[in-house]
Amino acid sequence: MSLPLPGQVVIYDYRPSEKPIVPEALKIFQWNIERNYELRVESEAIIKTIQDLDPDVIILQEVDVYCKRSGNRDHMQELCKSLQVKGGFVCEFEELDSPLRKLRDAGGGVHGNAILSKYDVDFRVLEHRKEAYHWDRDGKKVNEPRKGKRCTLVGTVSASPLPPIVCYSVHLEVFTGIIGRIHNFSDIFQDAADHAKEYPHQIIAGDLNTMAHSIVRLSPKYARDRYRVLSVGDSESNWFDRHVMSVYRDPQHQFNLRLAGAGFPFCMGPIRLVRFIWRMVGPQVFEWIAGFDAETLRRARNPGFYDPWDPNEVTLHNPEYFGLFKAKLDWTMVRCMDVRQKWIGNRDYSASDHAYLMLKVIPDSNEKVADCFRIWKRRRLQWQPNSSAPYWRTTIGAFILITVLTVLVQCILILFT
Repeated sequence: MSLPLPGQVVIYDYRPSEKPIVPEALKIFQWNIERNYELRVESEAIIKTIQDLDPDVIILQEVDVYCKRSGNRDHMQELCKSLQVKGGFVCEFEELDSPLRKLRDAGGGVHGNAILSKYDVDFRVLEHRKEAYHWDRDGKKVNEPRKGKRCTLVGTVSASPLPPIVCYSVHLEVFTGIIGRIHNFSDIFQDAADHAKEYPHQIIAGDLNTMAHSIVRLSPKYARDRYRVLSVGDSESNWFDRHVMSVYRDPQHQFNLRLAGAGFPFCMGPIRLVRFIWRMVGPQVFEWIAGFDAETLRRARNPGFYDPWDPNEVTLHNPEYFGLFKAKLDWTMVRCMDVRQKWIGNRDYSASDHAYLMLKVIPDSNEKVADCFRIWKRRRLQWQPNSSAPYWRTTIGAFILITVLTVLVQCILILFT
């Protein structure tokens, strides 16, 4: 048995010889299947769920291959065979067998993400510039020794006569903070922008682990940077929507100034104010306070994606922490496609610890593609009418934080002078 190395792609093709009829609208399905815990002989809940929904494109995270915790089986091959699709699996990690691991986390195999489709699909791997968590070095600290790193699987689905659709299967790091996740996510936006002229129809789907809020702020394991404090008053998904998703890739402005100003109390003020201060003090001050380097600020500009789900749509409700933790971790970001219908399921979290998301989309015409900005703006308002509601909470929270810190500093100076 030869297992793929981290970064390698394995492809299976179990499609029937008779080609399926291509519908006008494609159903695109997204799910973090939680290491296939429920994909076993006695419980085929994952396969049954996907079969019942009959999607055209399936985007998955946390797929196990020959790991002890999931029955020492090639779950990727089983998925492709049972669903009669072509699928590509990228190995992110070799899960080292170790006594440090609990039985539920037992390794011995490999672990990664996948894209499956009824139609032709070509695969490649997107490498990230930075490691949000150094698994080779620090995996033992979280009792999961591994070799490898996070990467994103890209699949170009060809379902003629429809135009090709570029799909990204994303799983951002959980053991980091907002800064680490956005460093990696900005690479995906950059890649999408680089290929947008040739392939304007795109979808970014996956588990972004947007969870550094609520009770998680108190955890040094899951919230590891300054935004555990600087985003007080908001959820990470809302914060992400406002500072990244809402900033269009305008060629006249080289950097995401919303993100650059995220560490300042004026961050949600008029963008002209942020731009004026940027020019006054220079980018280095913003990089230092906000925590994002200039290259990330350049890349983290939205080339036209919108998510048809509310930024507060819960896709994971953790029973731990007294049931207080819930968050939108899973996203389906669509570019140059019209969402006609959407579904969410596994609300009881019986088949996985994540809800699944599915969209029915129709690719835009060339005329709409040429008018991407105006249509993107309209669609964001259409699907997320309440996305701007929490602005005031973050701004007031930042002002309160700055005020409290100022008072504390003054008290310390008084005591020691």
